[in-house]
Amino acid sequence: MKTRPVIQSLAMVLAASSVAVGAAALGGWLFGDGPIASSAIAVAVITLLFAWRPAEGLAAFGLLVLLDGTVAHWFGTDLQYLDEMAIPTLILAAAVLHRSRIRLPRPGLREAGLGLLLIAAVASTLINAVPPDVWLPGLALLVKGFVFFYLVTSLRFGEDELRRISGVFLIVGLVITAIGWIQFIDPSLARGLFNLPNFEQQRGEITVVNSVFTHPALYGWLTAVVSLFLYARFAIARSWPALVLAIAVNAGTLISGRRTPVISVAAALVVGFARQVISGRVTARIWAAVAVGVLMIGLVSVPLLGEFYLTTLDRYVAPRAAVREAFEEEPEAWRLKQMQPRVALYVSSLAIGRDYFPLGTGIGRFGSHMSREVYSPVYKEYGLQRVSGLRERKPIAVTDTFWPMILGETGVLGLAGLLLFVGALGRDLWRAAGREARPMVRIFSLGALLVFVETIVRSSTSAVFVAPPVAYFVFGIFALALTAEGADAPAAADSPMEPASA
Repeated sequence: MKTRPVIQSLAMVLAASSVAVGAAALGGWLFGDGPIASSAIAVAVITLLFAWRPAEGLAAFGLLVLLDGTVAHWFGTDLQYLDEMAIPTLILAAAVLHRSRIRLPRPGLREAGLGLLLIAAVASTLINAVPPDVWLPGLALLVKGFVFFYLVTSLRFGEDELRRISGVFLIVGLVITAIGWIQFIDPSLARGLFNLPNFEQQRGEITVVNSVFTHPALYGWLTAVVSLFLYARFAIARSWPALVLAIAVNAGTLISGRRTPVISVAAALVVGFARQVISGRVTARIWAAVAVGVLMIGLVSVPLLGEFYLTTLDRYVAPRAAVREAFEEEPEAWRLKQMQPRVALYVSSLAIGRDYFPLGTGIGRFGSHMSREVYSPVYKEYGLQRVSGLRERKPIAVTDTFWPMILGETGVLGLAGLLLFVGALGRDLWRAAGREARPMVRIFSLGALLVFVETIVRSSTSAVFVAPPVAYFVFGIFALALTAEGADAPAAADSPMEPASA
């Protein structure tokens, strides 16, 4: 990798982020408006960088969104409105200052699917008379990730910018992974050095690691994504250090104590192998090395987390009587209490899809953030108010799924629209990963396909397409892979020497 431009970009991003946090803290203290003033000032700093260097501006936005909870823990600065304020501001800045580089995508299946989802969402909301103070913020939360996707898609970043952005977050990801390893080896030392947020949880034989984040789930996701891009680099550029780093980072995924990232990495690598086989670029030795690395991680995980995985299977197998009860006209809550919260959400969403066919219950009524902020009457209608994690006094598990939210709030039509969008997006990423391109673009495109598979697996247990910071990262990755310049490079660019500098 050409390191000098990456280091320069990293310095810009870190400097802008530091200034944004410092100015936000000062502004919050001076104006006393808490997160609103702090977020607005941080957005102003990000926008200035975006006006000068769009790639670095978006990277600074991504870094601050990623470390939102960490910033609050370290400095007491609340940036909870950063993303809602930044997206319209960045769109305006792009339209005014970067008009020459904007290329709007031609409407296709993705846009048709997204349009169907939005029509179903609004129609369902109006028909079910959801209060505006519930559905308006709920709709904003639903669409902001998609809006960010089209912002990045329209700007058409070049190969050099792609290299700089990916290099910045590779370094950030490796540093955060290393901090997690220090925490795993010596928790007291890590807390003393980095003032890490407290999170105590035992999974199997290990104490889970959260690194700089307030929850280990984010650490598990980040290490999974970083490892997938390293595997992609190894597959394309034959870089053995990348494979070693990928395995080390995946060890971080393991000690996060999360199930989904481990499963999603394995699924993503299977799809990546299939893509390379169909492209005619597969090298048995390369993918055999990847398989050995993943197998090593699996063998290590069995004695440490084997019992935890087995108990997980028991938790997610719901009694038949409880499942049948969810489909009754007046379900009895005492039977539903036997189900794990995610299972209860899945099963109940199917019942809602039947009862509220074809539009669902409306935005902010099931499985979403707003249905937790203003506790939805739908949970009581289906007896979910007695399920642990879904109770009105502490509904912490309401947003632990994604597809039940879409089916429950927008019905069969909304679900069909989103499936069309996701299917078309997956098709486009599959094609992008097999195109002729410069090595850097090929690495990133294959990595984006792997991340797409990881995201689909993760969406079964997390609202990845709507919840920050994951939604912005995955949509940004997908947009960059689909529109990166240098995709139609001549075959000569694929010389033996080129990957070393990519």
